[in-house]
Amino acid sequence: MVLKRVVFIKTKIFVFSSSGLDYVTHNPQVEVIPDIIKSFYDEIYYEGSELDTIQFYDRARYDRHFNPEILPCDLNTIFERMDNAISNKYERFIFLVNTNGIIDYSNEIEEVLRKYSEYDITPIEINALSYPLAQLAIDCEKISKVTDNVNEIKDFVEKYKNSFKIYFYSPKENVLPSIRRIDFDEDVIVSSKDGKLFVYDGELNEIKRNVQESYLEKMLSEYSTEIENEKVVPFILYTNRNSIYNDIFERVLLNKFPRLKSIKRAPIPAILGVKVGLNAIGLGYIKKIEL
Repeated sequence: MVLKRVVFIKTKIFVFSSSGLDYVTHNPQVEVIPDIIKSFYDEIYYEGSELDTIQFYDRARYDRHFNPEILPCDLNTIFERMDNAISNKYERFIFLVNTNGIIDYSNEIEEVLRKYSEYDITPIEINALSYPLAQLAIDCEKISKVTDNVNEIKDFVEKYKNSFKIYFYSPKENVLPSIRRIDFDEDVIVSSKDGKLFVYDGELNEIKRNVQESYLEKMLSEYSTEIENEKVVPFILYTNRNSIYNDIFERVLLNKFPRLKSIKRAPIPAILGVKVGLNAIGLGYIKKIEL
């Protein structure tokens, strides 16, 4: 018996740099389209290739006139990415498009559909940013290798929509998070009560705490309750990869939940950094979904 080799449509997955995909290991079938960072001085940078997260946060912290604005990528750059993909024999193109209003790519996607109307292009909307969006792009690429039915990818994205959450602690402006006491046996972190706490699950909202607890205590308490009986991929998001608080979070979580084994880490993309603060720390999870 001769086994017939199944060849699926060669698919390119495009995702924007608000995903932080540049800092996550991925295959070349998944490609980042960079957001634009515009400074007060009208300097223009492509996020990632011209101004990475370390440079972005350093500049934003130490140049009080930097005042960054995050804008959609210019059409010429998007067209160049499409043309390169076409020249590399890709036959199907999927754009994962964030729709939560933080950054709007709807006009750019319309122009792509108009210019490349003869090609198989599918925009898929998802309210996700940062590591959850990066992981979604990677998963979509895996699915595209085992099916030619784009509806199966759409179905997976639909399941994904309610599978993640990120808590952000943002200390008082220009003040690094101050931790007064750490008790790893009790999984307790006592920290400053200055700052703000946000939750992101497709929309970014501020969380209030009661006056007795610190923001980090509130965040760890809610996070722990959320993942108690769930199979999740946990992750830490940072604006400073060398911050001691990344290690503290990881140690506390691994002590409390040994089943987690490891905690992934990634930088906070610029589009979220300007919303949650230049010294913010993020703690998130993605519920495991079968591919």
